[in-house]
Amino acid sequence: MAKITKGVFSRDQKVYWERSELLGRRHPEHPVIKEYVLPKIELISRYVKLSKTTRLLDVGCGNGYFTFYFDAICDASGVDYSETMLALNPVRNKQLMDAADLHFDDDSFDVVFCHALLHHVKNIDRVVFEMRRVSRKYIVILEPNILNPLMFLFSTLKKEERGALRFTLSYLRRILKYNGLTLITSFSYGMIVPNKTPLFLLPIVKRLGVRYPFGMTNFLIAHK
Repeated sequence: MAKITKGVFSRDQKVYWERSELLGRRHPEHPVIKEYVLPKIELISRYVKLSKTTRLLDVGCGNGYFTFYFDAICDASGVDYSETMLALNPVRNKQLMDAADLHFDDDSFDVVFCHALLHHVKNIDRVVFEMRRVSRKYIVILEPNILNPLMFLFSTLKKEERGALRFTLSYLRRILKYNGLTLITSFSYGMIVPNKTPLFLLPIVKRLGVRYPFGMTNFLIAHK
């Protein structure tokens, strides 16, 4: 297990996630965001029961793409390290918090979820350790798939996204195993880029909302 210390993000990453350009991100109700998020939540619900009594924590919740929709079906809370992103998040239960030092008791949540967080942190094991600690049972992780050509190009060109260059399914499976988690399912999925896919292309790319090796997102569900 990883030893817990503070400071999950480098200074460059902290600056990256507080920049003013983030204020122009799409709202969770934007049609592209809705089509990006809802099919993924439906996939999660095939393996994990989600209801009004389900306590769910969204780690690295950002401006609320997933938190917004989880909040409609669960007792959802979100934490993030960026004040800028949290200010954009429309849900009520949100806190400024370091993912490597979650201020919750052990086994506080039924489900602990993160989306596009781990490739930005300095020590992945440290964050997964904390996610496991505060989860009563389930951990759900969605991260970029570097086998997708567009994701590979973006991660190569954008300095702050280069942590994703090692993110294959096999790499993420090893992380979960190292942190004492048992994998339920893992696959790569979809082709929508939430803040980049033009609205006019949505009818086309939504047809690629299937599981295949070059899908945009690596999808892993595990339990303690």
